[in-house]
Amino acid sequence: MEIMNKTEEKKLPAVLLRLVLCVLILGGGMAGFNVLKKMKKPPVLAEVHEEELAVRVVRVEPRQVNVMVSGYGEIKSRSTVTLPAEVTGRVTSVHENLQVGAVIEKGEVLCTINQQDFQLELDTAQTRLKSLSRDLELARKEYARVNNLYRKKKVGTLSSVENAERSMNSIVNQHSQVKQAMEMAQLRLERCTIHAPFTGRITSLNVEQDEYVRPGNELLTIVNDADLEVEVSLDSGDSVNWLRFKPLTTGTGSWFGLPEDTDCTITWTEKEEVRGKGKLDRVVRFDPATRSLVVAVRLQPDSNAPFPLVEGMFCRVDIEGQQLTKVFVLPRQAVTFESKVYVAVDNRLQTRQVEVARVQEGKALVSGGLNSGDTVIITRLEDPVEKTLLRIEGNQEDR
Repeated sequence: MEIMNKTEEKKLPAVLLRLVLCVLILGGGMAGFNVLKKMKKPPVLAEVHEEELAVRVVRVEPRQVNVMVSGYGEIKSRSTVTLPAEVTGRVTSVHENLQVGAVIEKGEVLCTINQQDFQLELDTAQTRLKSLSRDLELARKEYARVNNLYRKKKVGTLSSVENAERSMNSIVNQHSQVKQAMEMAQLRLERCTIHAPFTGRITSLNVEQDEYVRPGNELLTIVNDADLEVEVSLDSGDSVNWLRFKPLTTGTGSWFGLPEDTDCTITWTEKEEVRGKGKLDRVVRFDPATRSLVVAVRLQPDSNAPFPLVEGMFCRVDIEGQQLTKVFVLPRQAVTFESKVYVAVDNRLQTRQVEVARVQEGKALVSGGLNSGDTVIITRLEDPVEKTLLRIEGNQEDR
């Protein structure tokens, strides 16, 4: 027992030493921590600035806008004539400028066919007609004389009167036949000379001098470039909503009335600068396959155009339709596909739901959702945050 007490007395100083060392180490660590803490400087407070969104805007006002209905078609001439040979014979002469692409004035001789046979027939018929005219005159006098003797003086017989009448009628019949032959010879003689029916351009040529032709042979085709039109296929919905027609007259049946005086613009698809004016002329047909309405637009000639619209050009046709009143005109990119626009209110972005009546020529015609004087953002934005601070860099006029 005494031995155990002596052992514990020897261990006690070692434990105390360890405790003292631990306290010293902890105290040193706390002292160092406090020194380092006092040496640390507090961070500089940064000023937070709200980021601005740069946009362009336009201040809108309601106005009236003519709706434009557009379609495409090819320019064609309303007057295209193929001239055939009407008599048999050899081509004796042709126009000095008879070639494809040449413009021939109205009434000029295009070509002539040998006239000798028909001239001979005409001369013969005229000679026979003169002779028969004299015979007819004598036969009428003879009939009058014989009939007068028999009826008034009882001289002669009824048979002699009938013979005189029969002879007169025979000559009348021959006279009529020869006169018809003369007129036919005159008509064939006229058909030997082919004139230009109007001032036009030669588009095909199938005849040469000294060529032998027969009735029905197509000699040439001439086109009137002053009488052009475009057949345009329009969406049936656009036609119903926007085209303007006069009321049908009584007895015309179930069809479209004549279009009102409607201006049109025809633009060549190959070059926007080549364009002309026209008028909506008529409704050609309704196409059930495409559910479209085909209309004809007549071109107005423009002799001063440096590069005119001509037959064969494929063009876009813009037809002036009815008016929309009190609508706001915005660039197409200012309206989202969900029919929303962004407006600037106190330099903050605000989203508006709008009603788009129509989109045409890169413009959106808004009929509802905006007010007069609203400042609409026309910069294209992708899902902007509501109430974003704006920096307006450009303010366009509403045109």
